[in-house]
Amino acid sequence: MLKLIKQYRFYLILLLFLLIPVLSIDSTNRTPREYRPYDRIALAITTPFEIAIHWTLDSMVTFYENYIALWKTRKENESMVQENRKLVNTILNLRELEQENIRLRSLFQFKESFKIETVMARMIAKDVSAEFRAIRINRGKDSGIQPNMAVMNAEGVVGRILRVDEHTADVVTLLDPLSAIDAYIMRSRARGIVEGLTDSLCQLKFALRVDDIQPGDLLLSSGLGGNFPKGVPVGTIIKVTRKSFGITQKVEVKPSVDFSKLEEVLVVTKTDAAPAHVELIDGAKIEAAPKATPTPKGKSRP
Repeated sequence: MLKLIKQYRFYLILLLFLLIPVLSIDSTNRTPREYRPYDRIALAITTPFEIAIHWTLDSMVTFYENYIALWKTRKENESMVQENRKLVNTILNLRELEQENIRLRSLFQFKESFKIETVMARMIAKDVSAEFRAIRINRGKDSGIQPNMAVMNAEGVVGRILRVDEHTADVVTLLDPLSAIDAYIMRSRARGIVEGLTDSLCQLKFALRVDDIQPGDLLLSSGLGGNFPKGVPVGTIIKVTRKSFGITQKVEVKPSVDFSKLEEVLVVTKTDAAPAHVELIDGAKIEAAPKATPTPKGKSRP
């Protein structure tokens, strides 16, 4: 086939040059008509080339619009996205610092309500055991912390120091069954020992059956033992069960401290006296009992 084309290429080229004027003259005719045979042949020959040329030009235009012309815009967009991420992280850090500042301010105000010396610490670990409910703080012997020291925060009693090493200490929380804190009802002055019951509740043990205890009553630390100052919120009575026999009643207590959100605590290194007052969450104030006047030697009280 190629041999024939090469052999008769002169005649083919001559035929092509003769057809071009005929086709040009025929295309100027605007009257409707069907394609003639030579029109179909011309279309069959030229259509693939037209499609290829159109695809090439369209691809070049698309490439220019999507890559060349928008290259700078895409670079600017990526830069703005990175800057936006940095700003979001900065905002989150500032919000975290704001929340921390609020917590530390509450701790400071709480400390000022009592004549005590404290060391501030942060919780760094939590015991996940079902038997023990303890936390670990980032202060130890090098900060003057010793076993049995009281641990509190702005909400109330957290627990007491159990073990200490140079830089950390383990705290047995109020929720642990080993915890035992002497407390009294603010309204009726009834007393008992607060011990852990579940992961979120405590119980008031040794409360007499005749004691006036009702749901909603506030429990405060009694100050006995010298570890906890008097008047620190311990929890709120949520359920009271009195049996028809026995000398005690079953009392369930919700701790004042939200242990699920615990972060900073105060370790009481030295207690001096009961506070002049304690500012509670609901705005009520607990007035401390006045100190008893010492009795002179050789004289009895009236």
